[in-house]
Amino acid sequence: RRARALAIVVENPIFTQMTGVFFLFLAALAFNHREAQAWHTGRSGPSKRCARRGDRRAHQQEATASRTSLHLSEDEKYAGASMLRSALRLGTSEPKSIVALFPGVGGSANNVAGLGEGWLEQNPDTQVIIFEEDAFSGIRAFSAVWKLLPTVFDSSGTDNLSSPAVDGYDCKRFDAARSRSNFFGDVLLTCCNDVSDALQEVLSDTSLTDANLVLAGFSQGASIAAYTGFLRGVAGIIVMGGPGAPQRQLLPPTEKTTTQVCIISGDSDPLAPQEQLVRAFRPYGEHVNILPDISHQIVNDHVELGG
Repeated sequence: RRARALAIVVENPIFTQMTGVFFLFLAALAFNHREAQAWHTGRSGPSKRCARRGDRRAHQQEATASRTSLHLSEDEKYAGASMLRSALRLGTSEPKSIVALFPGVGGSANNVAGLGEGWLEQNPDTQVIIFEEDAFSGIRAFSAVWKLLPTVFDSSGTDNLSSPAVDGYDCKRFDAARSRSNFFGDVLLTCCNDVSDALQEVLSDTSLTDANLVLAGFSQGASIAAYTGFLRGVAGIIVMGGPGAPQRQLLPPTEKTTTQVCIISGDSDPLAPQEQLVRAFRPYGEHVNILPDISHQIVNDHVELGG
């Protein structure tokens, strides 16, 4: 009797989905830990020189590159505005364009400040904003899972929902009541909402639009840049050393977006195989830059090609 009861529970689709959610959360935590180790390992060689260069310049330009503290309304109109409190803003206070830069897991703003500084040299009318908070952190992922749990048990009306991979995106925030990919993709997009809200705050402050916005990211930061960039329909996305496993169900058809993607990645990167990146993102503009003999790290080529 116990065996039959256990079989009934295991075969229940709700139990299967809940088990999947649990292992998804464990996998996310494991990936975060693995990528954090890769970040520190990949900082040797040329990437360390880039980081040191960024540290020196950050001190020299302390007057113009400071951590920002926004004046928010009491209800904090944009939930992601908290992400801006720890962000590093470089460049002019009256920019003609914005570059949002997302480091990998375990990386601080100073680690990629040299990259942002190099891009500013080539584009002096730009403001670079380096986000330190990880949009895909364990806490944010767990919060996203909790928000989406009702969709696991309620499949009514799903036939009328749009799909990002088929219909693209028609709004700046992900809403599971309007669009659905798969559960893992929905979790990622829910996490991206905080980033999208923070970017909306920036655009409102600078009187700019998504046509003036480029999102760039290294390692897991590339995932944040890519999926948020397509969600918002920004001008461009720069992916560097990631996403490690591109989620094709979140990539819109090329005829449904004008967003251009630039790939800058090493041919020896074990966490972001170049074949996967090229296959996923080449259709969005044919901007492919594969660096020979480079692993999971940032080098001077990222400065030149990204700029």
